[in-house]
Amino acid sequence: MFDALSQWLTQTQLSAFLADTTHLSTWLIIPLSQCIHILAVAVVMISVAVLNLHLLGIGGTRQTFAQLARQLIPWVWAALFVLFFTGTLQTIAEPGRELLNIGFRVKMAMVVLTATITLIYQITIRKDPNYWEFSPQRRQTGRMLATLSLVLWVGIAALGRLIAYVDTRTDI
Repeated sequence: MFDALSQWLTQTQLSAFLADTTHLSTWLIIPLSQCIHILAVAVVMISVAVLNLHLLGIGGTRQTFAQLARQLIPWVWAALFVLFFTGTLQTIAEPGRELLNIGFRVKMAMVVLTATITLIYQITIRKDPNYWEFSPQRRQTGRMLATLSLVLWVGIAALGRLIAYVDTRTDI
């Protein structure tokens, strides 16, 4: 499936356009996309770190988790949208490097999991702002989700970097 998609994308005019670094009109598209991608990664990483560390009891206590989440979760979603857009550009420019790399596939699965955790945070505080402080069992669940989220985000960042250096294609 990924092989066929990669081959098809490679043959599109858009892929050829984005991958062409020999023309003045196109040579900055991918480097600029990568810079924006890195800035969006920073926004996501800082936001989810603050949220998850708060659930773990590390960090400031001036705000409740719900107050913090209301401020930071919109930044997470906006940055994830930017990451989706810039990542799509980069994938179209080099489909084989991304789609055929096991690290990329694992990273995308991890992004889905972390987005789900963020959505759980958002839904629960919308229903009950004190949800994560209500009972010892919920606090424990919150700590478990926060730990899982932090581990996944570190893995996402590591895999994102490894994609640039570890090419798992066999037909290069």
